[in-house]
Amino acid sequence: MSRPVRISMVEYQGRQDIHGKAVGHAPKVLREYLELNKDSFDIDIFAPDTILAGLPEDCKAPLTVMPRSIVMKSGNTVYDRIRNKLNMFANIRFALKNSDADIIWFFNVEFYLFLYLALFGSHRRRIAVTLFRDGYHHGALSGIKQRIFEAGQKRVSGCISAGPLFTFKNMSAVFIPDYMYDPDTCDRSLTEVKEDYAVCMGTMGDEKQLEELVSAFSRLSYPLVIAGRFYDKERYSRLCKAAGSNIEIRDTYLSDDEYMSLLGHARYAVLPYLHENYSAQTSGVMQEAVFADTVVLTHEKILAGNAIPGVGYQSYDDISDDMLSGEKSAERNLSILKEYEHLRNEVYGKPGIKKKYKDFFESLKRAPSGA
Repeated sequence: MSRPVRISMVEYQGRQDIHGKAVGHAPKVLREYLELNKDSFDIDIFAPDTILAGLPEDCKAPLTVMPRSIVMKSGNTVYDRIRNKLNMFANIRFALKNSDADIIWFFNVEFYLFLYLALFGSHRRRIAVTLFRDGYHHGALSGIKQRIFEAGQKRVSGCISAGPLFTFKNMSAVFIPDYMYDPDTCDRSLTEVKEDYAVCMGTMGDEKQLEELVSAFSRLSYPLVIAGRFYDKERYSRLCKAAGSNIEIRDTYLSDDEYMSLLGHARYAVLPYLHENYSAQTSGVMQEAVFADTVVLTHEKILAGNAIPGVGYQSYDDISDDMLSGEKSAERNLSILKEYEHLRNEVYGKPGIKKKYKDFFESLKRAPSGA
């Protein structure tokens, strides 16, 4: 009998706030990916200590502490930004040189991994990546970034695409959702008692159009809760001053239970993203809303790009009290929630996702290593 595939899971960013607390979804997806795959593969983990601190105490996977982290704060100087990029390069190089696994799996990926691969290659390692976007299509430097992204793809042995419609020019990919539906844990957030409020959750960075969202809901009577950590405290203060009486804004870390309770009781989960970016990019909050039977409210192109039903708008001016409440909206939401039930079982179900991972990594072990 052949031995299990050996995989090094690598989180090379280590995003943390100025107090050393991890920010973003890396700790959560690391826990979930490890729990899902630990019985199928021989896994070890490379990550900065701020990420490793989020693992359960009974974690049996061998751990290697990465030497660098990224500090997320407002007002980064040019030096700070350059240092963050070099820290990521150092961590990527550290993992490629020190792992002796069959496959190195970068499961939380952004542009600078592909820049590293384009410049320095894969050190002849088999590399797997999980991607939450399919490229760089908008912005002043999008053309250059896309060419670098495509060059780096040539060094990747296989890609796990978190988006069902993503396509890549120079690497093969298989669609596997980055979040899975496990009834043993997720059903705690399913509640028949929905309350009339919309919630906007997660890290409150520049990618969220919070000013537009606050302006839109300030015209309404429908309640909105914005809850998450703000890097920019001045922005938080400005939003609080601009918010109508129906809007509550919290600058806070939410525990997993607090997070799922707030999401699970909400009638809507708002994703105030620029559709040019997120129509080709996945959102963890969107998937968790499906698990919690909370209707997604976002730009219609974001819904289409993620193949998830919800309440779509073309501009923030379209959001109205009639859209969010009343008999017609209740009938529409009931239809949407029936589709969520189908997605939970057929697309996000744990057994199917576990098999996809097993098939993917076993086939990747036989693939040629990169250059």
